Amino acid sequence: MANSTKIDERRMLDHLRPGEPLLPPLVIRKFDRPNDREIDALVDVAFPTDPATERFSVECKIRSTPDVFREAIRKASENAARLENHPMVFLPYLSPEKLAKLEELAVSGIDLCGNGYIYVPNRMCVLRTGNPNLYPDSRPIANPYRGRSSLVARMLLNKRQWDTLGELTQAIKKEAQTKGLSLSQVSKTITAFAEDLLVTKTGNQITLTDPVRLLDNLGSEWRRRSSLNRHAYRSSHAKLDLRELASVDELVWSLSGESSAPRYCTIAQGGPMTLVVNDLKLAESALCLTPESVPSFADIVLLESEEDEYYFAHERDEEGVRYASRVQTWLELNSGDARQRETAKDLYQTIIRKARV
Repeated sequence: MANSTKIDERRMLDHLRPGEPLLPPLVIRKFDRPNDREIDALVDVAFPTDPATERFSVECKIRSTPDVFREAIRKASENAARLENHPMVFLPYLSPEKLAKLEELAVSGIDLCGNGYIYVPNRMCVLRTGNPNLYPDSRPIANPYRGRSSLVARMLLNKRQWDTLGELTQAIKKEAQTKGLSLSQVSKTITAFAEDLLVTKTGNQITLTDPVRLLDNLGSEWRRRSSLNRHAYRSSHAKLDLRELASVDELVWSLSGESSAPRYCTIAQGGPMTLVVNDLKLAESALCLTPESVPSFADIVLLESEEDEYYFAHERDEEGVRYASRVQTWLELNSGDARQRETAKDLYQTIIRKARV
């Protein structure tokens, strides 16, 4: 269960008392808060029966996010080099991945959950891991890679650098058939991306620095909704004409990613096209459709959804047909069958190349 006690630096450093275990079997022999403002603490550490101690410069942080972790390592290493002792970071929680990074960099670290890695060349090496995170970070947004928050990621993949948060927010609203996101929502999402080391913020400027990991995160978090209202239809006309939808101002619509795939990829389109709409009745009326009980005989399948992702940043051809964006198309193909996943690989590379321009 998560610990609800407020974490602050003083409370954390109170754990480093002489005579107490640091990371069993190591014990703390001495603790000091130096006048040097660059150093949070100095601790002397030893094995229980060994009179010889090793001194560490401790960098204490009250959060465990990737950027905080990276900054803690940097400061601890600089201070240790200056004072000719050993670097140590102290965070609320060190995941197995963070402990592996510390081992790679030969930097010691401990947390409030009983995990840690203490290393002194030719003297000591202690690793403890597997204890759960009792102090989860409170993110500004629950999941920035799913739902409406994912619109920010999609816009960054379309254009990697923005001069201001306001400019990015307005661009998202322009590309959304729905209401888009507020400035506050975009700000919280960008903060989450910065904590995950995917974007950098220099003054007001926002820059995507890791498009590969951003797209991978979108892919791992996207879910195909099985609960969408889905209906098959035959057209009353000789040829289905989606241009009829353009006159219905209240209707939000776009071809699904699967049906948009031939626009971006070399893939044959089998079966009826799939259209995502926010109102089945409106779309059915505008296209003069008749319900079809046998899907394989249908001309078109309508999916009803209010989810912004299906309609965001769509592309239009000369006839006004709205295609799902490249990102949405990749997400749907990547979660499909083996043939679709194979096709998705080329589209993935196209999206990454565009994001790096």
